Amino acid sequence: MKSFQHRDKKLPNHGIPTPDLEQFFSSGASHAFEALYRQVNSQALAPYFKTCLETDGLILDAGCGWGDLAENLNMESTCCIDLAFEQLRQGRHRGVIGPCVQSNLTRLPFEEDTFDTVLCANVLHYTGFPGFEELCRVTKPNGRMLLAFLERSDYTRRSIELAMAWGMFPSMMGNAPLFDIADFQKFNVIIEDSVTVVCLPPWFRVSQTASRKGLVVYVLRKTPQYH
Repeated sequence: MKSFQHRDKKLPNHGIPTPDLEQFFSSGASHAFEALYRQVNSQALAPYFKTCLETDGLILDAGCGWGDLAENLNMESTCCIDLAFEQLRQGRHRGVIGPCVQSNLTRLPFEEDTFDTVLCANVLHYTGFPGFEELCRVTKPNGRMLLAFLERSDYTRRSIELAMAWGMFPSMMGNAPLFDIADFQKFNVIIEDSVTVVCLPPWFRVSQTASRKGLVVYVLRKTPQYH
């Protein structure tokens, strides 16, 4: 495990504008985009999160979308937030998400140190560090954060450009505020585990041995010294 301390609050990563995100996820996402994310959630992220999710205490699914992870992880009573009202409506209609709030991840409507566990998949590459800071803020000391996001390597940037050219990713992803493991040095968090999502056609899996490039997953523990 690695322990990092928060050194500097001056973080450069600013997220994609909220109106662009809200419009895209409410009405603009392509069928290919939705199918890709659902496949990754069900085949790779949900099975991995099941192995490390602590179900005791209060859980936040931050950026729950249609409720795919909540459904796969049997988290119907989990508190859920998402920027897109239409996705929350669909999730509630399907009965896969419970209490939910429409909210921007960078301005969560919760007090500090509220949740024992925070789950956030495929969202932080849209918000950058403002979203990560908010997740840290609402997580209790010694609480866990289970995070999946696209990191900042040249490999990932090229993959995003290719996905945009194929029409699978929206053009706004070209401005995604990506970050990587080195940036966690700015925070009082302990890295308990990490994996990389890899594609072994036609399946997605997680790998401990693959380099941390592309879609990566981190299990973080917030230290009592966080501030």
